[in-house]
Amino acid sequence: MITQTVSYSAAMTDRTVRRVPHIRSFSVELVPSAQQGFSPGHEYVRLFWAAALGKGAVRDLLDLFLAGLRRRRVCEPFYLAVLASAGLVQVTEGRIRMPSRVPPLPSSMVNRLAPHLRLDHRRWTPRAGAAGSVGT
Repeated sequence: MITQTVSYSAAMTDRTVRRVPHIRSFSVELVPSAQQGFSPGHEYVRLFWAAALGKGAVRDLLDLFLAGLRRRRVCEPFYLAVLASAGLVQVTEGRIRMPSRVPPLPSSMVNRLAPHLRLDHRRWTPRAGAAGSVGT
């Protein structure tokens, strides 16, 4: 049996269109936060937000925070949509706005944590009538 081999390389070289991914660049604006919360590098963020969103998303959050401090532009973070849906960043026309403090994990996300993390989360929850703010 004879099989015919067809090569498309000659036909493709005449009209080759290279698709290059469009890489978006963003400036990062840190917004002073009036709400209680934690610095992005705090143990609370690395433990509980990472458990809720994933370590990659928290890494992107830290990278965005550093870019905001240094006033540098960044390429589009891989987990930008995850951070935006969690309410940690806002994206508008080439700019990423994020608060300077990361808020405590919403109760809906706390309920989805593993049981041992839910128990550990209680020590971070401010008690009613306690003086001071959450986090450092």
